Amino acid sequence: MSSRFSALLPGILCVLCLLSSPSIKADPLEEVLEKASASRLFDDAYWRVLLRYEELSHSRRSSLVRLPSFFQHPEGRGNPEAELRANIHALYTDSAGLGDQAFACRFPARSAWLRQRLPIQDKDLSPVACNALDTWMKGVNPQSATLIFAADYLNNPSSMFGHTLLRIDAPDQTEETRLLAYAINYAAQTDNANSLDFAWKGVTGGYPGAFSILPYYQKVKEYNDFENRDLWEYQLNLKPEEVQRLMQHLWELKGVMFPYYFFSSNCSYQLLGLVEAARPGLAMRRDFPVYAAPTDTLRRVLAEQGMLKQVIYRPASGTLLEAHAGQNPAAVNQAAMRLADHPQASLDGLSSAEQARAVEMGYDWLYYRYLAHKADAAIAPVHLRQLLIRRSTFAEPDSRRAPERPAVDPANSHLTSEWQAGGGYEQDQGFLSLDYRLAYHDLLDPEGGYRQGAAIDFLRVQLRYLLREEQLAVQHFSLVHIDSLATRNDFLKPKSWNLGLGFRQTAVDKQGGFSTTESHGVGYFEGGMGLSVKPSAHALCYGVLQAELEGGRALDNGWRVGAGPRLGCRLQGARSQWLGHVESLWFNDSSNFQTSVEGGYQWNLGRNDGLRVEARYRAEASLDWHGLSVGWRRYF
Repeated sequence: MSSRFSALLPGILCVLCLLSSPSIKADPLEEVLEKASASRLFDDAYWRVLLRYEELSHSRRSSLVRLPSFFQHPEGRGNPEAELRANIHALYTDSAGLGDQAFACRFPARSAWLRQRLPIQDKDLSPVACNALDTWMKGVNPQSATLIFAADYLNNPSSMFGHTLLRIDAPDQTEETRLLAYAINYAAQTDNANSLDFAWKGVTGGYPGAFSILPYYQKVKEYNDFENRDLWEYQLNLKPEEVQRLMQHLWELKGVMFPYYFFSSNCSYQLLGLVEAARPGLAMRRDFPVYAAPTDTLRRVLAEQGMLKQVIYRPASGTLLEAHAGQNPAAVNQAAMRLADHPQASLDGLSSAEQARAVEMGYDWLYYRYLAHKADAAIAPVHLRQLLIRRSTFAEPDSRRAPERPAVDPANSHLTSEWQAGGGYEQDQGFLSLDYRLAYHDLLDPEGGYRQGAAIDFLRVQLRYLLREEQLAVQHFSLVHIDSLATRNDFLKPKSWNLGLGFRQTAVDKQGGFSTTESHGVGYFEGGMGLSVKPSAHALCYGVLQAELEGGRALDNGWRVGAGPRLGCRLQGARSQWLGHVESLWFNDSSNFQTSVEGGYQWNLGRNDGLRVEARYRAEASLDWHGLSVGWRRYF
């Protein structure tokens, strides 16, 4: 072998070794992308949660989010696979100089999940500093979460069914410092449109909805004090790392607007998405494809095994005021009303203990008005201080007792949808009936977990099969019916009212006169205004001036109006409810009063079952008819 060949041999052997050795290690990004595709990670349920993908068909999905910057791929909203690959690519191509604009800083929940599910190595990624995210997380300091339910507020159309929000508690917070925690709220971003426009946009998704985070005491002031809504706090058994994950996902939703629908994609539905992001594997929103009531979504969250840790009841200012007033004689409350405006007013005629209670009650009444912006903002604090000083001159201990927590909380109330099967006899013929209601609660339903005297019938339809005529008819269709029977006491004097819109059968013949055997369909709009009182803790009576407008081909001129008084009472028993009313309406077409008497009784067989009996009597001039029906009622 020549010396020249000997010199080249090591190089030749090295080349041959390289040619025969395995290929150079592939690009880490390509390996991860290949792994993601092979495992079909884009089809993972949690990926759909994070990107808010909804099923449009068996093979097609689209995100509820319309904001382009929420996606990394131009077609990411409708292409989960392309979006997943673009997210992985963004994670690998981040540079340290991007800072808060880096993908890992803008989408921390996605980034953490990708790094958990894929073989992504820290050494293959550029280190980035997420100063804005870190500062925000440090300020909130999340440790645990509490689901808050605010009771209904009928003067606000968007909150007729109640409202839910999430409170995020820090590690060192106690029951005494909960007000300093942060609350996550989702709400429609409304404008100053009129009520009809507000209702229409709310139903059709005309308003955008967005998340916000703010101090919890602001929401307590709004709900407890301004709107007089009781709050129920359900502490959730989420681990600290799960709450951290929830907050990371909330950070990703900054600036995101969802279409807001009062009855579907509302506050409760969107909060379910946050809880699903906290704990992978939860799938709660799919249980509400059409309608999401706050009480139903509350029950759905608590149905998860071991989810509920503790329940706290926070009565509204009005609830406290009513409870305190109910503990006093009328003379004490009358003196308290004088003291609220004149803190040094005479208390002659009252015992020392009664004088002390009058001063306490005067303070409560003035403070309630001050919180509700119904007292002079400059004078009220001065009077409050004077009342405190005057109270300190009495040796008697504080006599006020907090109201008892209601026996049934909203999470354990009856379910909001309902159907009823039964039959009866009316206008000289028998019938079979089937009743369905989408939502939510009427005055004969058990009131546990609902506001006393408040009722909403939404999308209710009652079908009857008439045995004599052998035909099926729509007996009643209610688009919406609302009763707000707010009771009065020595301090609060609210008005009671009702409102209804729909279609029903009315007792008229083909010439439009009152009939004892015939009925014809009419559209109707009705409403009333009046007063309600509470004779006892479980009884409520009311009187309203009622008016009705009906329209249909069977009526003279196609329409008629009626007006007159309605008086009624409701009684809640241990396992049953009674309801009855009498009304007398003068109608323009007959120039007569038509008198109606209706009574109902429901025996509760369980939380979601009941047996209902209803009786009706109607008379005009010398003609009258009566009816009786019985039905088994099921809530679901």
